[in-house]
Amino acid sequence: MKIVNDLNLKKQAADLGVSVWRTPSFLFIVMGVVIIAAMTATYFISKHYDEPEVLIGAESLVVSIIFTIGNLIIRQLNEMAKLNKLKTEFVSVASHQLRTPLSAIRWETELIMAKLNSGLTDKQAKSINTINILATRMTRLVNDLLDVTRIDQGRLVLKKEQFDLVEAVEEIADNLLPLAKAKQLHIVINKKGKLKNIIGDNDKIKLVIENLLSNSIKYTKNRGKVEIGISRSSGFLVFSIRDNGVGIPKEQQKQVFNKFFRSDNVVKYQTEGTGLGLYIAKNIIEQSGGKIWFQSIEQVGSIFNFSLPLA
Repeated sequence: MKIVNDLNLKKQAADLGVSVWRTPSFLFIVMGVVIIAAMTATYFISKHYDEPEVLIGAESLVVSIIFTIGNLIIRQLNEMAKLNKLKTEFVSVASHQLRTPLSAIRWETELIMAKLNSGLTDKQAKSINTINILATRMTRLVNDLLDVTRIDQGRLVLKKEQFDLVEAVEEIADNLLPLAKAKQLHIVINKKGKLKNIIGDNDKIKLVIENLLSNSIKYTKNRGKVEIGISRSSGFLVFSIRDNGVGIPKEQQKQVFNKFFRSDNVVKYQTEGTGLGLYIAKNIIEQSGGKIWFQSIEQVGSIFNFSLPLA
């Protein structure tokens, strides 16, 4: 399957944003064909000409052709790397610039709702609350983009500290309880054995838990159930979250932790989302010395797990 995907030149060109003839796979294919043709020609030349000058000339020609095509491939890869760097830098700068006005909008709307709420009509209060909700959503997107940029540039800094994972899970569950109640979902937290503190970045691990729990709530139909489990295993604390939601199609499961990936059935069911949450979660957990994995069956549900080292 991987070989078939590598040879799908149209898909590769669309993914890279270049024409088909400029894709690395196409250039490698051309180089392979040219090498075979040149070697075949050299073989026939060697059968008809015994002079060493002829053979040296033929071999020099083969080397020159290989060198030229290889140089084209290297130049193309360098160009794509430069474009990718420029894109990453642009996202970083744009995200930083967006944070300040978004924060100001949130502060101003919260101030109005707190101090002047009694003097507002219902319509005005509803409009200001909507502005605050949208600004909060945009702030979350900007923060995700900044985290992705830091991950891509190898600049994601994680603190090493001890903290209580159970306490973090309960805090996140309380924060997301209104969202669960709106869908009439039941959240259960199961703790097994004597649990100890873990080592990691408290804020970033909370972000991972929030991403996983909010996904389970968003992608589970009304009156469903979300079950969280925390247990010990071989020097690690293991977090698992099970839901009876829409699940992930089997043929798309290898892409789950890719940037911007959202499965086809999820897009139909829930239009909101960036596809960045699981990519960020995977990098945070792995950089914290843990692992993240999942099992999922479409229209049955999913189980997402991660492990972190005990203190």
